[in-house]
Formats: sequence, structure tokens, C-alpha cells
Amino acid sequence: MAPCVSKSPRFGYVNYRDLDLGLNREDTSSYAEASSWGIKYFGNNFRRLARVKNVADPSNFFRNEQSIPPLSSA
Repeated sequence: MAPCVSKSPRFGYVNYRDLDLGLNREDTSSYAEASSWGIKYFGNNFRRLARVKNVADPSNFFRNEQSIPPLSSA
């Protein structure tokens, strides 16, 4: 069974909130903080998704414990 077990099992699955990986704070959440768990879910797409979030929802109205925070491109 050992050959079938991952040596690094900590990555995220989309639509499953694993709060042990990390979560957004209630008041604010920065891109740097969210990238610690966001990259585990979205890989190299996380930065691009954060920029899209900045256009679609700059005030971060639609948020949850592990939502992507807005990232300005400036």
C-alpha cells in the first residue's frame, strides 16, 4: 500500500473548504495571506484569478472563508 500513498498529501480540492490549509480573516484578507492556501487550490492560476476578482468584485462582497481576495494589478 505504501507506493500508492502520497508523500505530500496537503493540497486542496475545488469546492471543498479545507480550513486546516488556511482561511480569510473576518475583517480583511490580503493576497499574501490567501496565497498560502490559494496556490494549493488553484496552482499558478491563483494570481490571475485574484486579478479577475478585483474587476468583478473589488469590494469583496462575495466572500467566504477561502474565497479569492481581490488583487489590483497596480
